[in-house]
Amino acid sequence: MLRRYRSSIAIALTVVLAAPASFAAPKAKPKTIREELPDAARKDWDAARDLLDANDFAGALVEYMRAYEQSKNPRVLYNVAVCEKNLRHYARAEGRFKQELAEGTGKLSPQEEQSVKEAITALDPFVSTVTVTANEAGATLFIDDQEAGPTPFTSPVPIDVGPHELRLHKDGFTDVKQTVTVSGGTPAKATFDIQPTVKKADVTVQVTGAPGANVVIDGIDMGQAPFKGELVAGRHTFEARAPGFVTARQTSDVVYKEPLNVALDLSAERHEGHVHIEAMPATASIELDGKLVGSGTFDGPLPTGGHQLIVKKPGYVTYTTEISLNDDQSRDVKATLLEEKGGTNWLAWTIGTVLVVGGGSVAGYFLFKPTDQPDILGTLGNTHTTIGRLGHR
Repeated sequence: MLRRYRSSIAIALTVVLAAPASFAAPKAKPKTIREELPDAARKDWDAARDLLDANDFAGALVEYMRAYEQSKNPRVLYNVAVCEKNLRHYARAEGRFKQELAEGTGKLSPQEEQSVKEAITALDPFVSTVTVTANEAGATLFIDDQEAGPTPFTSPVPIDVGPHELRLHKDGFTDVKQTVTVSGGTPAKATFDIQPTVKKADVTVQVTGAPGANVVIDGIDMGQAPFKGELVAGRHTFEARAPGFVTARQTSDVVYKEPLNVALDLSAERHEGHVHIEAMPATASIELDGKLVGSGTFDGPLPTGGHQLIVKKPGYVTYTTEISLNDDQSRDVKATLLEEKGGTNWLAWTIGTVLVVGGGSVAGYFLFKPTDQPDILGTLGNTHTTIGRLGHR
């Protein structure tokens, strides 16, 4: 049976070099295909004929296709199909014959249409189909490295009977290959799951709290919020920045094909700290930077920087110190006043008493110093002098 079909193909599928005499109109001889072609296409037609003479069917196929592209004459497709058949591309040959019928409506003679239909019938036993499904649209299917069309396919793809390698390709994705064995009259199936070489997901970043805030992802400024785009799967750090606001930050994992929504809220910068002051005794007054802020205790915010603290109470030694605060810093200060011992009067009295007592002592020394002291003799030359008496002349 197979030999009979191959023989019928060999007889029926011969290239058309001129219009058959049976196509002639009663009154005028129809033009040959070559005569219908424009000059540029005729050159390709002639080149194809020379290649056919050398049994170079692949080369002839290229030249016939050029002639068709330049002329869009459907009659040329017959010779294209014959070259495909001779290259054992039966499904492609059948596809070209069907294309000739579709495009040649009203342009082919009844005899030509009949010849094409007979060729299709002769090829049918050697052609089947494969149903192709894929997870990505816009991918290109290759059958034995011959392009078969893009996904998704709305109908089964024609394929020759026998084993074939199917490959699905899409830029940015890893190619996937399958081997299928096609039987005559039994459609084959192929399912493809191609994955991107770089896996990404859609990410949206919204910012509230500050108009005109910028979105920064992994240290790269992505412009004003909101941000919408694709990011490579993995861990990423998202930030919202605006002058006068505290940077908001969030680190999240981006999962392939799972959309991620990030919400960041900005709050105004606060250049202040917090201080808690306790004074002893509890009735002591508390002053900060020259202003009375309370007595006994003070608890509240203060601007960042240095501040003077004074705690005082009559009868106690005044407490004075400097408080330095950083942003968001909290400090506790305990100020214990020392009681003045007798006050300044006691001190003056003590000093006065010392002076009085001291003065009395000095006076007493001179008042009660004995006058009857022994003479202190000295020598001045050869004369004896009484120094003690000289001091009392």
